[in-house]
Amino acid sequence: MGWAVGASVWLWRRRLLAWEEDSVRECTLLLHNVVLQDNVSDTWRWLIDLVHGYSVREAYRFLTSGEQVDRTLVDDVWHRYIPAKVSLFVWRLLRNCLPTKDNLMRRRVLQVTDTACVYGCGDSESANHLFLECEILNMVWV
Repeated sequence: MGWAVGASVWLWRRRLLAWEEDSVRECTLLLHNVVLQDNVSDTWRWLIDLVHGYSVREAYRFLTSGEQVDRTLVDDVWHRYIPAKVSLFVWRLLRNCLPTKDNLMRRRVLQVTDTACVYGCGDSESANHLFLECEILNMVWV
């Protein structure tokens, strides 16, 4: 059937959006050397651990091993007595994934001129600012 753009392997139920067309082009580039054979069965390989294969534990360890996160803090976040919504919030905070204005600007959701702290202190809104530096919010956390 062929992996090239426009080949019969690519059949869509609706017209693709522009970003989806970009994804298809990227996928096409990844698959251009792939040859499928009817007499060979497919297998999955976990490239993180080729010897033992996939495990949830190793996937978790891989995802939480970023340099910006202290490993002991991450282990404490997922304690079974901490509610899941609290663990998720703290995990996102430690990985700087909260929807603060600086993150929304980086993702091009907000304009560069709209990153001031919502409490009017004049600084740029970031997780670090909101939880550690903002004098107005510091009264909430104390």
